[in-house]
Amino acid sequence: MYQLPDKSTDFIFGLDRLKMIPRSGWISHGIQHNDVESVADHTFSTSALAMLLADMEASNGRHVDVERVLRMALLHDLAEALTFDISKSYLEYLGNRGEAIKRKLEQSAWNHIIRGIRSKSIKAKYIQLQSEFNAARTFESQIVHAADKLDILFQINAYLRKGYARRMLSDLWTTTNRSLASFHIQSVNETQRIALQLYKAKL
Repeated sequence: MYQLPDKSTDFIFGLDRLKMIPRSGWISHGIQHNDVESVADHTFSTSALAMLLADMEASNGRHVDVERVLRMALLHDLAEALTFDISKSYLEYLGNRGEAIKRKLEQSAWNHIIRGIRSKSIKAKYIQLQSEFNAARTFESQIVHAADKLDILFQINAYLRKGYARRMLSDLWTTTNRSLASFHIQSVNETQRIALQLYKAKL
């Protein structure tokens, strides 16, 4: 049977591990383990939302590279295959150093995961995409960041439909909505309103 060289499996195995790694922020909010979504679950829904946002912007005449949006969305949490999902509640214990430590860990993990990709051009493309996402300056990267946050709102609504108490998730709902206020993108605002309508329907 043909076997891939050891290092070339890092990327593929990373994808597989994301299916088993829970989104730890939900655990810290009291969601039962069997209801906690995986990082792969989140990556899929974020990617689908990012595609929708990009298509909505394109239909309104805005120039957007939809393929680039999708590639960034698919790759944006890949480092968590090694670092696991480091939630904000964990970072609070580290004070001002928390975010910097997280960025360093995730960059190191990212470098490890893609090191086995043989094609230099493909590797360079993925590195560039992740750098673009981290910088969050381009329109495409902003769409992915917004989709990442919108997915949290829709997941909160999903947990409310499952019967979880609103008070368990109200702080996350508020902070996520506040963070979306900085995105002056029509499709993001429209989709956020849908999430809010669903949230109010559960009052």
